[in-house]
Amino acid sequence: MMTCNNVREMLALQPLIEDPAIEMHLDQCDACTKYRRQHQALDVMLRAELHWEAPAALTQRLLAMAAAQAQLPVATPQPLMQSRAPIAPVRPQAWFVTSVYVLTMVIVALSLLVAWQVIGSLTSQIEVGALLTQLLALPAQGLAYLNQKLPESRLAIDFFLRVRVQLLWLLLVAVLWAVLDKVDLQISFRGRQISL
Repeated sequence: MMTCNNVREMLALQPLIEDPAIEMHLDQCDACTKYRRQHQALDVMLRAELHWEAPAALTQRLLAMAAAQAQLPVATPQPLMQSRAPIAPVRPQAWFVTSVYVLTMVIVALSLLVAWQVIGSLTSQIEVGALLTQLLALPAQGLAYLNQKLPESRLAIDFFLRVRVQLLWLLLVAVLWAVLDKVDLQISFRGRQISL
């Protein structure tokens, strides 16, 4: 026996379907019967609205144009302009190409010199060595500050460092495994070839 959902789904897709199982369900279920009538009415209305007939005058004009084209001999299209000799592509002269290359190289060289001067003036004002030392000291300072403010955090940091060491060992094993998996090693042991 079909359920209401199955019947309504089939009726939504095909409102005019004639299936004995659906008909049997519709005889017993008033809600589905009402649903079918609504969809059939909607289907009829949509078909009527979407049907369009061209006006008779337009149809006659199109048919007359088609008949006139069929009676005329096919004419070859005439060119709009007289044919001329093909135009050869214009290539720039050698001195123009050379001057463009030279100007480009001069601009690149000047840009590099300006960048060198700017970087040189910045590095003289900012001591790069001192800046790198400060950047490398930041993690240690952060840990010291954290230990000072939250002494219990030392246990979590120690645990993290131990786990980090173990994870680095696992990473090393995984990399070695991947390398050995790709390499086809053959070892001879007591006169036998062993492939790894």
